[in-house]
Amino acid sequence: MPPHDPKEYLPENKVSLTLDGDLLNPANTTKPAQKTTYPFVDLIRFVATIGIVFIHTEIHSDNADSNTVLHQVKHAEYYFLLRQLFKFSTICYFMISGFLLADKSIDSKPFDYYKRRLRVIARPYVLAVFIFVALLVISNALIHRQFQLSYVIAVIKYTVLYTAFWYIPNYFLCLLVIVCFSRYLGSLYFGAVLLLITLCYTYLDVYSHNYTTSHTTALFGFVFYLWLGVYIKKRDLVSRIQKANPVLLGGLLLFIYLLCNAESYYLFYYTNTHDSLNTLRLSNQLYSVAVFVFLIRCCGKAPKFGIFNPRKETYGIYLYHSFFIFFIIPLVENWISKQFHVSFFSYNVFGLILITLLNFIVCYFATTALVKLLLRWKLAYLPE
Repeated sequence: MPPHDPKEYLPENKVSLTLDGDLLNPANTTKPAQKTTYPFVDLIRFVATIGIVFIHTEIHSDNADSNTVLHQVKHAEYYFLLRQLFKFSTICYFMISGFLLADKSIDSKPFDYYKRRLRVIARPYVLAVFIFVALLVISNALIHRQFQLSYVIAVIKYTVLYTAFWYIPNYFLCLLVIVCFSRYLGSLYFGAVLLLITLCYTYLDVYSHNYTTSHTTALFGFVFYLWLGVYIKKRDLVSRIQKANPVLLGGLLLFIYLLCNAESYYLFYYTNTHDSLNTLRLSNQLYSVAVFVFLIRCCGKAPKFGIFNPRKETYGIYLYHSFFIFFIIPLVENWISKQFHVSFFSYNVFGLILITLLNFIVCYFATTALVKLLLRWKLAYLPE
């Protein structure tokens, strides 16, 4: 996910127009800017990163895709109960990115800001994608003993559109819309237009039987949530959220979570959808916003993360967790299976849950360790 700017918590130390068009207070520009912290920012990033890794840690089967396999599992809804817990992650990432964007005065030179973000994010992303595609192509060439350019093109398309790497191109498309229409970011009418676009993707990706596809191909489907993050910051809605009753917010969150599971149950058993946990489900969009609000309310002071540093490590974990999921974990599982005749797959739902949790724990901690090494040795262009 997009890394933080080095001064993302610092209000700009100059006279400029905000996204609403109001003049900032022209304070003494010779003094250092007073640091403004948002304790919930790192908390949401941390939890959402855990969720991203967990959601991408899918079951491995040589027989068929995961959706087909799950239809052979009794009470697969128990599996969905666990996975639904973290389905807020993608939308919360867009919202927190928009929230931080609102602290930047992009209305005077919006494309300069866009180019700065592109420089920071693009190099590590391109490098990670290049290595990922190369590994897929090499492994296929070794297995089938042939090399075809058409396969390379297909792998690139698959990687950018259907793996975790879809997020960054989508993010930059969304950011481009925000930058182009920066003068309208304070308008609810503009937000309503963006919401309508999101709902169109929701219908096509989730509820249309003729065009059911992945949320990863919804190229402008998440602009609304980038805008919503900006709007929350500009209207100072955080201060209102922090005054809300946490019990009521928790109860509402629980209700929406149960609603999400009811919808996924219906989609899985009574429709022909390929993704009953699609991020753009109506219930999941409500759930994601509810989680965002709940985490803001519960985070009164800066949390401590121990050995983890979400501000520095989030982007690296996003870029490199797929390497463990696609290559390393399956390779280790296959080796152990052959050596010790142990099966890492089961049609028992509780067995699937246990294996998924174990794979997630290994993947998350291994990726974090790798990212720490990359940051320490200043490798892979990861921003600090």
